[in-house]
Amino acid sequence: MELNKQIVDGQQPLDAQERALNFTEQATYAKVISYAKNTGNASTGATPNVAILQDVSVGQQPNPLHLESLDVSGDASPIITTQLKAGKTVIFHDIAYVNGKDQMVLGFR
Repeated sequence: MELNKQIVDGQQPLDAQERALNFTEQATYAKVISYAKNTGNASTGATPNVAILQDVSVGQQPNPLHLESLDVSGDASPIITTQLKAGKTVIFHDIAYVNGKDQMVLGFR
């Protein structure tokens, strides 16, 4: 399956980033497999995040992506436990920009 990159504005709040990623998945027949701040070729002061998407067959799009965030040095255990109890699976976790600041971002389906 082919991989593609999508840039998302890290100045946006987390819910706006989540909507953008879910829209991109549906519009491009793909699923997000990783998400993190873009560390390459970004201008000073810029806060882009980059999503890596994997193509999926038409009609095989996954359930909507749900994002959670916390401080970079925070404990993700309570968030993961809550999401696992809700039947979700951790897809990725990495540092990304949320409202222009570094945050640990976790993706669930």
